[in-house]
Amino acid sequence: MLVVVAGATGRTGRRLVPLLTAAGHGTRALTRSGDPVPGAQAHRCDLTAASATDLDKAVEGAGAVIWLAGPGGGSVESAEQLDNVAATALMDACVRQGVRRFVLVTSKGTAAPERSPEFLRPYLEVKAKAEAHLAGTGLDWTVLRPGGLTDDEPTGKVALATSLGRGKVARADVAAVVAELVGRHDQSGRALDVLGGDTAPAAALDEATPKINIVDFLFDLKRLGRVHLAVFGGSTGEAMAEAKVHFTGWQVSAGYVNYFDGPELHFSRKTRWRAEFGEGPGRHSGKHEYWVMVHNERGEGVFRFGLLRPEGSEEHDPELVAAFHAFREHYTLPEA
Repeated sequence: MLVVVAGATGRTGRRLVPLLTAAGHGTRALTRSGDPVPGAQAHRCDLTAASATDLDKAVEGAGAVIWLAGPGGGSVESAEQLDNVAATALMDACVRQGVRRFVLVTSKGTAAPERSPEFLRPYLEVKAKAEAHLAGTGLDWTVLRPGGLTDDEPTGKVALATSLGRGKVARADVAAVVAELVGRHDQSGRALDVLGGDTAPAAALDEATPKINIVDFLFDLKRLGRVHLAVFGGSTGEAMAEAKVHFTGWQVSAGYVNYFDGPELHFSRKTRWRAEFGEGPGRHSGKHEYWVMVHNERGEGVFRFGLLRPEGSEEHDPELVAAFHAFREHYTLPEA
C-alpha cells in the first residue's frame, strides 16, 4: 500500500519510514524542498501554501495518510496554520481523492486543553480543532496522542489507552505504533494516548480495543425493546455459515441492503467487533437520540442501532433510556 507521510523528515517521521518499508508499504514523503528522503519517494509540497489541487496530487493513489508534521515551536499563529489549517486541508483532499485511512498524530492533552498549563493551552486547542475536523470527515481515522517525546533508543514497548496519566515516550516507539496503526482499521474512530510502557504496540492495541461477542451483543440489544436497525456495507458476510442470529420485528432502514435478508442476520464469530455508543442531537431529526454503532475489524461502521420513540411521542420512554445506559455500561470496557 502507498502511504503518504506529512512530516516524514521530522524526528519521528525519519524513524517511521523504515518501519513502513519493512512492512511492505511504499512511502511518499511530503517535503517543502523536494530533497531526497531515504527510503521514500519525495514529493514537493509546502503544506501551509499548497492549493487544493496540490494536495489532491499529494495524496492521489494513496491507501493511507499519516500526519506527523509540526511547527517545532514558534508562535500560536504558525501552529494554527500548520496543525489546523494545513492538516484539515489535507484531510479534505483525502475525502476528494477517496483515500480512506488517516492517522493523525497530535499531543496528549488535546482532549481537555483547559486542564493544561496556560502556555501550552493555545497549542493544544489548535490540535484539538484538527481532531474535531477529522472526526467529521467520514474517513477511517485514528488520532494518536503521545506524551512527552524523547529521542531515546526504542524500547519496543508502550502503554496505550483512551486516557493515560503523565509520562514520556520515545519517538521511535511512537513511530512503531503509527506503523502498526496504518493497517489497524479496528482502531477507526478512536483517539488514543501513548506513553512508554511494557507492551509491544500490536498487543497494546489489542488490549486497548473493546471487543464484543456479536451474537450475545445482539440478543442483549434486542432485550432493550424498541430498537431501530440500519445496515451498512461491510465484510461480515465472509463467514455467514458460522453463526446465524434470527430476529423478528426489527425495523430496518430503507435502502440499506447487504447481507441482511428479512429477519435473518448472519455473523462471523471470527471477526473482531467494536461498539461505539453515543447520544445527542440526531443528524437528520435534530432531536436527542441514543445510538450504538457496531464496527467490524476493518473499521467500517456496519450496523447502527437507535432507540425508537413511542408512537406519536417526541420523547423517549424513560425506562428504555435507563436500560440503554445500563446496556452501554455493560458493553463499555474500563479504561486501561
